[in-house]
Amino acid sequence: MRKTLLLVILLLGVVAVTATACGSDDDDSSPAAATSEGEITAEEAAAEIDEIKRMLDEGLEQYRSGDKEAADTTVGDAYLEHFEKVEHPLEERDHEFMEELEHRISTEIRDEMKNDAPADEVATLVDETKADLDKAKAMLQEAE
Repeated sequence: MRKTLLLVILLLGVVAVTATACGSDDDDSSPAAATSEGEITAEEAAAEIDEIKRMLDEGLEQYRSGDKEAADTTVGDAYLEHFEKVEHPLEERDHEFMEELEHRISTEIRDEMKNDAPADEVATLVDETKADLDKAKAMLQEAE
C-alpha cells in the first residue's frame, strides 16, 4: 500500500511538471504575455506614478500623525504595487535614474521614518521624490 501511494505521488509530480512544460509556448495571446514587463502604456505609467505620489503623501501624513507602522506599509505598498509596474520601462530610458528613484521609494524614505527623522526632513525627501516621479512620467510619455 505504501509503495502504491508513493508511486501515485510520483506520477502526479511527473504529470504536473509535464503540464507546466507543455504550457510554456510563446503564444502572445496569453494573458501572461499581454502583461509582460515593459508593455505598459504611457497613460498607464502616468496613472501608476500619480498613485505612487498620492501614496507617498498619505504615508507622510500617517508619519506626521505618529503612525510609523502605517506610514511604512503605505510607502512600501507604493513601491511594490505601483513602482514595480513602471520600473522596467523607466529602466530602458535611464537605468541610473530608475535605480536612484527605486532606492529612495523602497528604502530611503522608509528608513528615515524608522529612524524617527523629523517630519519636515521626510517631507523634503517625499517632495524630491515626487519631483523625480514627474520627471519619470515625462520620460515615459516621450517614449511613446
